[in-house]
Amino acid sequence: MQIFINSLDGTVQRFNVESDTTVGEIKKSLGVEESIISFGPKILDSDVATLESLEIPDEATLHVDFRLLGGGKKRKKKVYSTPKKPKHKRKKVKLAVLKYYKISDDGNIDRQRVECTSATCGGGVFMAKHQDRHYCGKCHATLIEKK
Repeated sequence: MQIFINSLDGTVQRFNVESDTTVGEIKKSLGVEESIISFGPKILDSDVATLESLEIPDEATLHVDFRLLGGGKKRKKKVYSTPKKPKHKRKKVKLAVLKYYKISDDGNIDRQRVECTSATCGGGVFMAKHQDRHYCGKCHATLIEKK
């Protein structure tokens, strides 16, 4: 019986074997014990099976391939128990500068917010107004109001 073996490097080798030759013997003669031998869509994974029992005809072409890792199951999609927190949307305030200044009836400009007293900030940096304090977001200075 004559078979052809298509090896890993693309070369085709011809072998004269008996029909009672096992797949393991063919692997040993090729020196590829860790590889897979296939015939068409059928994988010859049993090393003790003979060519006759696997119904491989005369002048058949067998292919040698490596075993590939992988083929694991897909991971399940995670189910969250609570809905996602909505992202913060910045609100655009029209004419926001009017919160900082007020024009009186006689034409004088009055500052509505307190300017930062720190030497690093200087003039022009206004402090945030809270219930009981003023806070500078730039230098983190805090002025507490007395009641």
